[in-house]
Amino acid sequence: MHTRTKAIFAAVTAVAVAHAPVAAAVPAMPQGYPIERLDTACEVEANPDWHYGEIARRYLPDGSLQFTNRTNQTVPYTATVETGTNRKIEANSKAALPSGWDTTAKAEIGLKESNGWIEGETFGPIKLGPGESFRVDYGVVEKDFIAMFLNCDNGVLRNAPGSSIIRGTGPAERYAFAYIIKADGTVSDLALEIPTRGQGANSKPSDDQTYTATSGPSLEKVASERDVAVKPDASYQRSPEWPELNQPARRGDKSYYPYDIEAVAPTYRKPGYSQDFLNWTKGDYTFTPLTDYIVGAENNQYLNWMGNDGRLPDGWLTSVGAVKRAYMPVGTKLKPIDLKPGERVHVEYGTTMTRINYREISAGRDGKYSRVTAQPQSSAPSGFWAEAVITGKDGAKRTVDVTPDRYRTLPVPTQTYL
Repeated sequence: MHTRTKAIFAAVTAVAVAHAPVAAAVPAMPQGYPIERLDTACEVEANPDWHYGEIARRYLPDGSLQFTNRTNQTVPYTATVETGTNRKIEANSKAALPSGWDTTAKAEIGLKESNGWIEGETFGPIKLGPGESFRVDYGVVEKDFIAMFLNCDNGVLRNAPGSSIIRGTGPAERYAFAYIIKADGTVSDLALEIPTRGQGANSKPSDDQTYTATSGPSLEKVASERDVAVKPDASYQRSPEWPELNQPARRGDKSYYPYDIEAVAPTYRKPGYSQDFLNWTKGDYTFTPLTDYIVGAENNQYLNWMGNDGRLPDGWLTSVGAVKRAYMPVGTKLKPIDLKPGERVHVEYGTTMTRINYREISAGRDGKYSRVTAQPQSSAPSGFWAEAVITGKDGAKRTVDVTPDRYRTLPVPTQTYL
């Protein structure tokens, strides 16, 4: 091991041990790692450093202010924060985070050491007509984050060997949702925004399960008669150095080589997270859900072939409509949903997965490359899905596809081919 590599390894190990977050505040492992340039090609001279990615966000309410003009004339009104708040990083203190965090984390995910509303700050002034109400819900956006010590390893940018993955939670920007309620109970078009969630109603895992980022040998879906094999497209290529079936074997060759790949249709949905919203106004309202947890997956195909640093041959996954790794980031806008007064909507979103069949070839006892080994079936991301179930006041339900077009199928902006 080179001296420089040893030094990096030692430094990373020390930081990982010294800066482990408080257990109670550590978020669960995310479905995707939204670290910029992770798993992309790099030069050996690339400088190793800590980098951050946002894996979830929630709106922590600090208070609400409401005033109703009960006079018969228009009056100006200014809302004033009565009690100050100060949110701080719970998983780590500034002194315990890796060196340089306060510039890197701020630049990459907008994280702050502390943030909150100060007593005496105001919203307004705003003019209110007779019977009109002005309401402000305010607080701080809290973000769960993940940090990796990125290093160029065999030409690929990845978490340095021996480095722990740091997870934590901290405040980002403040928020304030302000709106006017007319005398008849409808919400004014002058409203800035209605909060997408009420207090304590942040997204939660669908089906009450635990989900991981990797998807390897899998029994997530049992084969059925409806399953159809999908052969690779024209981009599929085999290296001329790999042996063909029944070709005479090289003396003493015990290696495994890629043989073929296929996908299995139909795809299936990997669950992600859900959120709920009620149109409590007396008028129609267009609700635009935002993802507040990251969803995604990474293929973890079992293979004996070691020619591509533990990965399938380049281009093989894309030839059957999948990729090595992809995620839909926090804050992605789903398609808007038109709601009538009193209608409720339940939104779920997650990853679309494709099952992968991969086989290898090796020398048999007959002295030929005649042994074909089918490796355990794996899964790989091939897009994302989002669906809304709307329930009317009479209990009638309707389902709407709210998947954003740019994330529906490959390519997606956040996919990795390596």
